[in-house]
Amino acid sequence: MNSVNVEAAVIGASLGGVLAAYQLCKRGVRTLLASEFDWIGGQLTSQGVPPDEHSYIESFGASDSYYRFRQAIREYYLANEQFHDNGTMTEGCNPGDGWVSRLCFEPAVAERYLRDLLQPHIASGLLRLQEHCRPIDTGRSGRNIAWVELEHQSGERLRVHAHYFLDATDTGELLAQADLPYRLGKESRAAFNERQAPEQASMADQQPVTFVFALQKTDPAQSTAIPKPEAYDFWKNYIVPHYGYPLFSDHLPGHEGYSSVQLPLFGDGETLDLWRYRRVVAAHNWDDGRADISLINWAQNDYALAPLLDGPTTQAQVVAEARELSFCLAHWLQTEAPRSWIGEEGQGFPELSLATTALGTEDGLAQQVYVRESRRIVGLQTLTQSELELDPAKKWDPACCDHSVGIGLYNMDIHPTCESGMGSNARVRPFELPLEIFIPADADNLLPACKNLSVTHLVNAATRVHPIEWLVGEVAGLLAAFCIRQELKPGTLAAREHAVVDFQRSLTESGIPLHWPDNPAITAVD
Repeated sequence: MNSVNVEAAVIGASLGGVLAAYQLCKRGVRTLLASEFDWIGGQLTSQGVPPDEHSYIESFGASDSYYRFRQAIREYYLANEQFHDNGTMTEGCNPGDGWVSRLCFEPAVAERYLRDLLQPHIASGLLRLQEHCRPIDTGRSGRNIAWVELEHQSGERLRVHAHYFLDATDTGELLAQADLPYRLGKESRAAFNERQAPEQASMADQQPVTFVFALQKTDPAQSTAIPKPEAYDFWKNYIVPHYGYPLFSDHLPGHEGYSSVQLPLFGDGETLDLWRYRRVVAAHNWDDGRADISLINWAQNDYALAPLLDGPTTQAQVVAEARELSFCLAHWLQTEAPRSWIGEEGQGFPELSLATTALGTEDGLAQQVYVRESRRIVGLQTLTQSELELDPAKKWDPACCDHSVGIGLYNMDIHPTCESGMGSNARVRPFELPLEIFIPADADNLLPACKNLSVTHLVNAATRVHPIEWLVGEVAGLLAAFCIRQELKPGTLAAREHAVVDFQRSLTESGIPLHWPDNPAITAVD
């Protein structure tokens, strides 16, 4: 078996993984980045999910590098003479004119940006991008990770040795392989006294996964038929547990409890509809006749029959069944969805077909299943709902901490989970991320760089989104670089106040805001 030695190994080219590798290389750290899928960038690219962002994002609330990314995406479109910013759904140039975000765009554009971000470091030899490989084993010596074994899709294996390992997998894979303590699913109310936590903990009560797919809206004569999948009859007749409505319908879970709301498939003006929700190509923004394309990441294709991780069904089987569900939904929309939704008679929308060029695949589905919940480290501190809960009487009340390493804001967005079916979309205060939630209590050279911070199930629902995962990757990379250069263990750093101040200064110099402003300069758009 071949082996390689580097200073830092980032395992997983998720969005956080890419940013971790970028910041490590900017600090001159010899780095390996292991990527499993054709596209790097995780939820932003290979999982096919446009950015989920907070309402202040156009003005403040993210790192400098994230704002450079947003600006570059807009500049890419505005530089095309065939593109015109005719959007109406949100403020700012929104290429897809969707409403989930003020910046909906094609995942391939983001992937090219991330590749370009890393390319100078690859060219210099500082970064080794190990593509089409996944971690299959992790060796541990006491409190240190000794090596990680990667397997290429060809079957060849590579053993990676490093001073620091960053787990940037979407599932916290290294935590399980190294037999380190981790949290998964729902903690009990007694564990952290969280208001919305259940009485009994359950590792299996995880957020569902979703296989995103791309649909295009064209002349029905140009549409390609979507074959009927084997599981179609099951999913067509499936009633969502606890909610009581058909999964294939215009219903979706409400904000709290087992409530539901309805959204039309198509809408116009300011009407919120399913089609424009995650639309990434808006035909009215283009002169070249291209079709509308929407990325289908709806409640209707959330797979919750079994948890992805550590459950009775293998991870591979859950992924396969989630893919099948998405094909079933696509077939139903094309052939049997009621046209009464748009005031017409009949069934099916033959004008909808799979957009097979949108996600870098031949079938129009994403390269990777969308993962909302990972195994999470047991850190020196755990961030809980109690620290993020919003007091409705206070208009602006950010949650602060002395050892902040960055800021975040997003609702606690929990899709109906795999056991209890309980969902939520609770608003939270703007919050800060404490240094200690990045530091495992039982390991000295492993850092989380994706959705695997030391947070509870409830808080993960707020920290899992794009700007925060981007931040997590940056902070993890900068923390590893700082510890390598200062010859400090992360736990030792956290215990030395002067070292914390020095690290915070390095974050600020890297364009990462540590605190929210005392008074917001703008009013959020709810």
